[in-house]
Amino acid sequence: MRQPPADPAKRPEGPLVWVHCPDPARSAAVAALARRFDEDRDPLTLLLTAPARLRDAPRKLLQWPPLPDSRSATQDFLARWRPDLLVWMRGPVQPSVLFETARAGLPALMVDAEADMIAVAGGGWRLGTKRAAYQQFERLLAADGTAAARLRRIGVEPTRIEIIGRLDATRPLPDCYERDRADLAAAIGSRPVWLVAGGVEAEIDAIAAAQRQASKRAHRLLMIVAPASEAAALPIARALRARGFIVAERAEGDEPDEATEIYVADGPGEIGLWYRLAPMTFLGGTLSDLPCRDPMEPAALGSAVLHGPRQALHAAGFGRLAAAGACRIVRGPADLGQAVEALLAPDRAAMLARAAWDVATEGAEATNRTMELVRQTLERR
Repeated sequence: MRQPPADPAKRPEGPLVWVHCPDPARSAAVAALARRFDEDRDPLTLLLTAPARLRDAPRKLLQWPPLPDSRSATQDFLARWRPDLLVWMRGPVQPSVLFETARAGLPALMVDAEADMIAVAGGGWRLGTKRAAYQQFERLLAADGTAAARLRRIGVEPTRIEIIGRLDATRPLPDCYERDRADLAAAIGSRPVWLVAGGVEAEIDAIAAAQRQASKRAHRLLMIVAPASEAAALPIARALRARGFIVAERAEGDEPDEATEIYVADGPGEIGLWYRLAPMTFLGGTLSDLPCRDPMEPAALGSAVLHGPRQALHAAGFGRLAAAGACRIVRGPADLGQAVEALLAPDRAAMLARAAWDVATEGAEATNRTMELVRQTLERR
């Protein structure tokens, strides 16, 4: 059961790491960091000060409003929470907060530093003030060489700067029961498979036409449809049968046999299972401007990503994949069959899946290094 966002009344026992994240878009990276510490059973808690609250906060992530750029507010905060370490994510920095934190003897790290965020809150500060503020950090982890160069230009010693990329901001990946995966893999055998993740009724014609076209190249092709909701499973199965396909339904206890052309799951609950079985995934909703699943899910689980032009909900994730050539866009319903057909070649699907996996996991190194620095600093304390 997911924990609600904590609204702490008092300091928890054990080490407490204060994480300040001025950019609400990066709060998810703090949540991912908290999950990693929890998975590793680290006896610490993160206290996040950020302008936006996370709805699905991990168990060891407490949340608090951001501090004003005020010495007295910082003094009150430090007296209340007695943190052992400050981790500042990205920026811009608040000089009075940092100077008061340093006066209290609290070590500070900067992580996820990006060039356009290396600044002082409010702007208009002299270079000397900016330099003095950034001198409060023991280590500064830069997202790239441009950020590192800007830190050096304002006077940060190169020996305190590391270039490690951005922190991982992925949510927990959907899991599955290994026995179910093994049983279905055996039932499918060597048949080529593709997945429609988050299938919607508005795209029935498109996916049906794609299956029909791609089956001309691979006559044993199996399409798995994981509907966007449980309520959509039965209407989707009926609609596909009406179009002449042999359909099996998981809700009826069916398993795909050699004659099955389309296998309809009973909703989104087992999506992790289907990602692991299908070497390519089309994200439903992206042809009809309906909500779609996060593209980083199939990417991180080794499935090549296909999608339509409608992707506003996860634009950042799609953008990262596209920049790395790690996904394939389908401009319209008529193009979907061609895209599926092209990726039936195992080497093509594997190349796309590998590129997508690299993008989905690229923040792991930065997260690992951040965890290492946090542990080392707490040990010194």
